[in-house]
Amino acid sequence: MALVVVRQPAAGARRLPRVLCCLPDGRGGVIGRRQTTGLLVLGACVIAIAGLAADATAQAASPWRHAYALPVVVGALTLGLIGGTVTALASLMAQAPTLFVRVEAVGLGAGAVDELVSTAVLLILGPLLGSRVTEARRQSERYATILAIQEALGDERPLPELLEALCRLLGDRLAATVTLAVRDGDRWIVAGADAPAGDSAAGCAIVTAGAVFVPDTGHETRPRRRLSTPLSVRGETVGVLTVERLGELTAAERRALVGLALHIGAALENARLAARQRRFADELAEKVRAATDRLATLDRAKSAFVAMASHELRTPLTALVGYSELLATRTFSSDEVRRQAEIMRRQTRRLAAIIDDFLDLSRLERGEAPPVRLADVAVGPALTAAVELLGGPQRATRVIIDCGPEVTGVRADPHALERILMNLLSNALKYSPAHSAVTMRARAASGKVVISVEDAGRGIAPDALPRVFEPYFRAPEAVGRAPGSGLGLAMVKALVEAHHGGVSIESTVGIGTRVTLQLPAVP
Repeated sequence: MALVVVRQPAAGARRLPRVLCCLPDGRGGVIGRRQTTGLLVLGACVIAIAGLAADATAQAASPWRHAYALPVVVGALTLGLIGGTVTALASLMAQAPTLFVRVEAVGLGAGAVDELVSTAVLLILGPLLGSRVTEARRQSERYATILAIQEALGDERPLPELLEALCRLLGDRLAATVTLAVRDGDRWIVAGADAPAGDSAAGCAIVTAGAVFVPDTGHETRPRRRLSTPLSVRGETVGVLTVERLGELTAAERRALVGLALHIGAALENARLAARQRRFADELAEKVRAATDRLATLDRAKSAFVAMASHELRTPLTALVGYSELLATRTFSSDEVRRQAEIMRRQTRRLAAIIDDFLDLSRLERGEAPPVRLADVAVGPALTAAVELLGGPQRATRVIIDCGPEVTGVRADPHALERILMNLLSNALKYSPAHSAVTMRARAASGKVVISVEDAGRGIAPDALPRVFEPYFRAPEAVGRAPGSGLGLAMVKALVEAHHGGVSIESTVGIGTRVTLQLPAVP
């Protein structure tokens, strides 16, 4: 026969969970808030046993002797070890008079032996069943506490707030004063009671990585017994749990607290890992969003570049076709022929520069550096050649060349250096007002030659300045004011870095822009 008794708590009633072995409440009682109900059940069981004893017959085979098991089972299932033991003893006391009288009267016959066996079974059944019920309840409460800890640490709150919530939770469940000290980098976060990580017991627990029990703290205002046990994760101490209580802390309770501390340490580590994973997911989402925005911006820039490039290619081609047709169909003076030939030469070089930009851009997108063939190049003549190549109507803006006498030459690819200087000078002339001055300056410094191109144009807005070296990018104030592909400065940066040099830009709105590059000097 199997008897199962389930007692449902009253609506709205709050019972005290028993996480550890026989944990007393704040008043020191063992049964705590279930004391009243337990006493009522225990009294009912004793009365039932007395009634059974009064109604029992002296017959050896009386079925009433088995009815004594009912109150014993009810007491064990309801009150655990205490209830099972008390009801078993009450059953023995109720049966003893009849049993001993029968033994004295007829000796140890079959009926007496049957009664003795039944009584012995009840004496074993009560404590055994009660102890199993008590242990099952303790284990259930431990699991419930661990689950509550996991839920408390699952909130997305700062670590100090999580620890405070955890201390309140453990304080309610353990009926004790709880302190948690957790290492967070180079600092300690202390939550709960005013017991810092430097407390002697807590500090000793951290240093020795073992539990420290103080049977008497010697403080009248605090509970007398204290247990400090480390919170460890993979052999590393990450904190300490301190529990103080006025009631007794048995060896079994201390072992349970040590196990609970291990669960808290693992839960804290899981919470940290979850928080780190959330931060990683947020950072990844932000990076994906930024990359998506960048790709969208790049796609729009490429679309604008295609339209711009078609215009840039069409302009020199139109000039070449027009002037070549004029030369082929009409007769001009030698001076006019030279003038038109010079125009065609400039447009041809412009077309070649655009094509070179396209080729270099394709290399950059493949992650390849532009090819360079190093040679010794004189800086002064290179600056002069760039100015002469950009002659014609653009020369309404004066170009000043300031090359220091200490500057001799640079180790560079002559064609690449020409493209660098022409790009910088072309930009300066393009965005400078008429009759202003553009200065090309060269100086020697620590094995480098520093070349700068400075104009007196409108300047570049601060928010656009960090992006001027990006392919396809053109500052908003430049769009519509002058033709351009948005590749010039990107090509300058790639070519300069291919020479193991560097380039930077400074600009002030309303004053002008200065681009500075450094190239290795001739030894």
